[in-house]
Amino acid sequence: MQKSATNDDKTYKITADTPNCCGYGLCASVCPEIYKLDEDGLVYLATDTVSGELVASAIEGAASCPAEVLQVTLID
Repeated sequence: MQKSATNDDKTYKITADTPNCCGYGLCASVCPEIYKLDEDGLVYLATDTVSGELVASAIEGAASCPAEVLQVTLID
């Protein structure tokens, strides 16, 4: 489940179900700092945690995925 970024000092975990990635690349278009594409056009993560200014962009990038393989969740 994706969480709303209401407080930028919180840390969020990013997960990618890469085997189910369809290679649309929308995530990387929205948030290239976090979402990268390999030589086959499939997503991989530059980092598996995000905080600060990138939270909103990471959430937007995950939400843009038509295959719904990306999740951004608040770390307790």
